[in-house]
Amino acid sequence: MLYFTYKEFLAQIFPEWKRVRKLPLNGGMSCPNLDGSRGKGGCSYCNNKSFSPVWDKAGVGVQEQIAEYLPRIRRKYKDAGILAYFQPYTNTYAPVDRLREIYEPAFASEEVIGVAIGTRPDTVPNDVMELLAYENSRKKVILELGLQTASDKTLERVGRGHTVADFTDAVKRAHEAELTVTSHVILGLPGETMEDFERTAQTIKDSGVSAVKIHPLHIVRGTRMAEEFERGEFGLLSFEDYCSAVARFIRIVGNSVAIERFSGEAQNETLIAPDWSGDRNKIVARVEELLR
Repeated sequence: MLYFTYKEFLAQIFPEWKRVRKLPLNGGMSCPNLDGSRGKGGCSYCNNKSFSPVWDKAGVGVQEQIAEYLPRIRRKYKDAGILAYFQPYTNTYAPVDRLREIYEPAFASEEVIGVAIGTRPDTVPNDVMELLAYENSRKKVILELGLQTASDKTLERVGRGHTVADFTDAVKRAHEAELTVTSHVILGLPGETMEDFERTAQTIKDSGVSAVKIHPLHIVRGTRMAEEFERGEFGLLSFEDYCSAVARFIRIVGNSVAIERFSGEAQNETLIAPDWSGDRNKIVARVEELLR
């Protein structure tokens, strides 16, 4: 096979389901990179409105969100297992008692077979890890840790507020807690080269995470990076260079790491560039051609 797909990965951990679909949920949490504990203004590229369909549901209870969105999935995928996905912002960034309350509707739902929790590697302290380990005894927990790049220099430049060491430590402790761990990376961050992408791929492989989501860098409205881009402070990868970087990344991680995706498009009204990022079929076809 050209690469280990996320669908195949999900089939391994949920063997009783032929298909698994994610149900995005908003837990109403913030981010230490917004409230001043790590930084203010967020990561320079980040606008949650650009990627999360539930970015504006912070004031809606999780139970109500499940009731609203689950029927929509069921109409299209009647026989799918439902993986609840706490997506926008930092979904371990609250006291443990509050996290327990937020997560409970998903773990209690008979419709939900597992729970994916997206967060930062620097906001999973030991008491939160203990809570996730307990919840994992009830239903499968997939902890999604955003690395973005294995360059501390780039992490500082884009204002991430954490280090590569934070990521490797969080993965290690999550594995000790017997959690399934996946990660997110961005290819094409300002100043990065193929050497940086290769280092990130090797870090992902060495960490032992089960899957990775690869994103092209999007320039979206309402971000500091959009202002930098408009000033001409950096350029973007071309379609061909991005596809080449993805193919190289996949070759390095091999079949030990599932590839959740390597295309993705910001919401139309927020996207400034690149103009090719929405053509998923073209991206997939070219990457697979390069892998062959």
